[in-house]
Amino acid sequence: MDEDCSRRGESQAPTFALSPHEATINVRQSMTAICQSCEVAQATVTDKCDDPVEPYLLCGSCHARLKARSLRPLEWYNLAKRHGWYQYFLHDDFYDDDGTAWQPEADVIEAERFPIPDFASVCSNPETLLDWSITRWHLRDQEFLAWSIFSPDTKLRVLSNRFSATANSGIRSLILEIIGKTGDASNVAFVRYAWREYPENISLGSLVHASATCLPFEEGFERAISALASLEPSQRRNSMYCLGYFGSPAGLDWIEKNCSQPITESWGYLAAMCRPSWARLTAWLSRGRPLSLVAIDTLEAIARLRTPLLKERRVRLEQAPSFTELEAVLREYECRDPVPRVQKKVSGLLGNFERITNT
Repeated sequence: MDEDCSRRGESQAPTFALSPHEATINVRQSMTAICQSCEVAQATVTDKCDDPVEPYLLCGSCHARLKARSLRPLEWYNLAKRHGWYQYFLHDDFYDDDGTAWQPEADVIEAERFPIPDFASVCSNPETLLDWSITRWHLRDQEFLAWSIFSPDTKLRVLSNRFSATANSGIRSLILEIIGKTGDASNVAFVRYAWREYPENISLGSLVHASATCLPFEEGFERAISALASLEPSQRRNSMYCLGYFGSPAGLDWIEKNCSQPITESWGYLAAMCRPSWARLTAWLSRGRPLSLVAIDTLEAIARLRTPLLKERRVRLEQAPSFTELEAVLREYECRDPVPRVQKKVSGLLGNFERITNT
């Protein structure tokens, strides 16, 4: 075994002070004292290979293992909880989410002696739960349930301190995702603070998610559409799904004002999350392209639930028609726009009537 790491270092979450400024100082000091990977030896190497702003601080042995993609599970975990699993030298091409090295270029030494923590050991402490959450490829129901158990004040203190202490966009966005899933109006001040930080080191989708949960509807929705308006068209199309977090027909109004080519399925996915009614979609079909194509894609999105977000939001068609009415309206539209895309989708929709109408 390496002399630098001859004994196992227990993963100790830093104790945050009450202010974000003090939290930043504490985190940075704790990370400069010891190797971020083994948490035992002194850090002697500063490596900016994955992040020039928040570099890896490592002992010589852990640095060699990082470069050789041969970190032991706990060493991987300790880096991932600070920097995110998605960094190049930590990501899922090289490591499983239990820290197992997939493509080591050197022997992984005594990996079994250095396992990552299990969920049961981290879930009762918000600091260690946040460490765990940052290392996950995707958060599951068990993580969100664990977060919901903490008091609002405790949860907000831990999440806001870590948010203020890092410029890592992935970690900041994950914190906003947690607030979006488990927060409430008590987080309003923090979400407004996050908007003041946007767009630096924050994803719009996670920020809007938190806004839809915590801010008054009018404020949150206006912030979201203003942010979308500032984006280039291609970026806007890639980000507009976030309006679906509000689950409001106001999103349909936005589509009517902003719908433009190319009409990809993303428009229909968004509309499906905005409580579309049959009356609204028949009006779009009557107006012709581009809204008629969005209407068809909306019905298909409801029928097939192709994305995790569509499934999570439990989208449905309000004021659903009878099969006879659905067929008549779709066949009439098919006659007006007889292209293969429309014909194929109309046929598929009629075959999925029960899914569209939840019958």
